Amino acid sequence: MLWQPINLTETCPANTQLSACSDFAFVYLNILVRLYGDSRDRRIQQCREEEGRIEESIEKKREEYDFIVVGAGSAGCVVANRLSAVSEWKVLLLEAGPEQPDVTLVPALSTALIGSNIDWSYSTEPDGKSCLARREQRCGWPRGKVMGGSSSINAMAYVRGNKLDFDTWADMGNEGWSYKDVLPYFKKSEKNLNVEGLNRKYHGVDGKQSVARFPYIDRPCIMLTDAFHERGLPIADSNGASQLSTMQSQAFSQDGERVSTNNAFIEPVRYKRKNLTVKTKAEATKILINKHKVAYGVKYIRDGYLYTAYAKKEVIVSAGSINSPKLLMLSGVGPKEHLSKLNIPVKKDLAVGENLHDHVTFNGIIIALPNRTSTRVSNEELVQDLYEYKQMKIKHGPLASNGPASSLAFIKTDPDLPAPDIQYQVDHAFLKEYIREPEIYDQIVIFPTPFYDALLPRTMILVPKSRGKLLLNPHNPHGKPLVYANYFGDPTDLIPIVKGVRFLLSLENTKAFKSLGAYFDRTPLKACRDYTWGTDEYIVCLARAYTSTPYHPVGTCKMGPRWDEKAVVDPKLRVYGVSGLRVIDSSIMPVVTRGNTNAPSIMIGERGVAFVFEDWKKKHC
Repeated sequence: MLWQPINLTETCPANTQLSACSDFAFVYLNILVRLYGDSRDRRIQQCREEEGRIEESIEKKREEYDFIVVGAGSAGCVVANRLSAVSEWKVLLLEAGPEQPDVTLVPALSTALIGSNIDWSYSTEPDGKSCLARREQRCGWPRGKVMGGSSSINAMAYVRGNKLDFDTWADMGNEGWSYKDVLPYFKKSEKNLNVEGLNRKYHGVDGKQSVARFPYIDRPCIMLTDAFHERGLPIADSNGASQLSTMQSQAFSQDGERVSTNNAFIEPVRYKRKNLTVKTKAEATKILINKHKVAYGVKYIRDGYLYTAYAKKEVIVSAGSINSPKLLMLSGVGPKEHLSKLNIPVKKDLAVGENLHDHVTFNGIIIALPNRTSTRVSNEELVQDLYEYKQMKIKHGPLASNGPASSLAFIKTDPDLPAPDIQYQVDHAFLKEYIREPEIYDQIVIFPTPFYDALLPRTMILVPKSRGKLLLNPHNPHGKPLVYANYFGDPTDLIPIVKGVRFLLSLENTKAFKSLGAYFDRTPLKACRDYTWGTDEYIVCLARAYTSTPYHPVGTCKMGPRWDEKAVVDPKLRVYGVSGLRVIDSSIMPVVTRGNTNAPSIMIGERGVAFVFEDWKKKHC
């Protein structure tokens, strides 16, 4: 089996009463492994081997390609697909993780992927300002270590951001990145399967990336959308004319299954294009840069052996906001002072790892549901659903959804703001367990998202001012880097959060809430018992103690004009001072977009590879 879930024996503390640490939890995870632990790609490869259609490995020969793409994630899969469409170009796609396991395809199992073997399982460094109730005062930062990257383990919400975000990028000196410039690239990827697809001004239907609502939406989810609507938000397409809205979000899905960028961009061509080579469990350790400051290849480890692959045209780094800066620094591209301390020869002194930022949110505001509206099921019913979903050809029912995670809303905390500054996302929960052990509960969320008796609406700041940084680990530079998130480093980030929670609490008075008997549980959580529930001080305490990430880190290889001292890549995503080297992923964002970052990452893949084509077409003229 390719997939290995979180190890409950190591994760669950002694004497906990969480159902995620019960005897049934061990049984449940074993069932998941048995039903969904294998991989569709592995099975295809096995059939090809049996048919004699897979050539012998060429790894012992000189590996030479036109382009090497490091990282098969949200952007990397797009880049590899588009480059390999040119039959005379040989393309190598390296992925540190394994093949995408079947468990990733089940929308309701998204939380069970966190902490498993397809998660890099990074965490932040303690800073005394955030994550204070978390273990060792560290917040977990999941990142996908698998074909498809984080698009294979995320919550799948299709959110592009706001028009203002991209116009701001352009105003910062990044020519070619205005909303007018990037909209065609959003549409190019998109295969919109819902009514939104009829609006061709904003949506595409001929792309490779499926976008659709889940076929199952339960009553509490509808209640949330109705409640936000009662409070004045229009029910509308947040990716259309106005982001100020509430809705059941579209997702990266089709027919009740996840569609990652691996599913959309690599699987359809992987076994057809002879010029595309995909290598899994192949972790790049160094970009080769010669004395003329030209990138000409990559060193990578696979099955314990060190290999070298050479690139005749370009090395393209698409390893994400954590691993892209890490690889650049290991290769001598980064802050001179930091690299010198680690005895890494400096090829180019750049602000790699700086400008790190993330949408920050927190847990602890809880909507309780009475028994008549709870969606929680018995252990027997849960197991039955797992088996039934496996047998369906067209997936439907609760497991074909991601529970309340698709209930989204965007607001302005000040009417004079040019765009929303708060987004609401919603998690599922078991009420009594959460109140009793909130800090442990958040770390071990393994059961399907559509089954719950409480909702955790999270108030997320969309325009954070705080900036952190990422550094190589001085004890093991090739190990997990040091992530300084610096949440609330600028304390004014707390102001819109408090205002956002105030708006959220007003939902309790809506007809939608009252119709289902929903209410905000007013039990103060452990770390904030010294404050009165619902006060500004209590909200700030929750934010600092039960800090949470929506998994949207960006900015560590900042895009900017030449005069920007913090810029790592130019507006065509070429690394300053090193020829033949680009970064194409979310790490190039100078400022994070207003919303989930997977859709913008796919767009960056499309926009970035278009620049590659432009440059190489010129060279062929």
